[in-house]
Amino acid sequence: MMVWILISVLIGGILLAWVRLAFGGVRRAADLLAVAAYLGFFGEAAHAVVKTLIDNTVFMTQVHEVLLSTIFLVSGAYLGVYGLCLLMTLTWGRSS
Repeated sequence: MMVWILISVLIGGILLAWVRLAFGGVRRAADLLAVAAYLGFFGEAAHAVVKTLIDNTVFMTQVHEVLLSTIFLVSGAYLGVYGLCLLMTLTWGRSS
């Protein structure tokens, strides 16, 4: 399963990097989507941590409820692909 996830992230990163380099308008949309994903990802994570602290369940597994959040999972997945895309775009830009 882990191999499939890594292959998917690699293919997604390559495709997104190619689209960002080939089409200028898509670059802006991908960046705006990354901002929304960033806010969703860290908002959900912060909510889980604050809830755990308020409920005084620090030494229990309540904080792991964040792993059931669709917003957390989808935004985290996009940020993984987007981050790899940016690294590849920077690498390709420096080599040319």
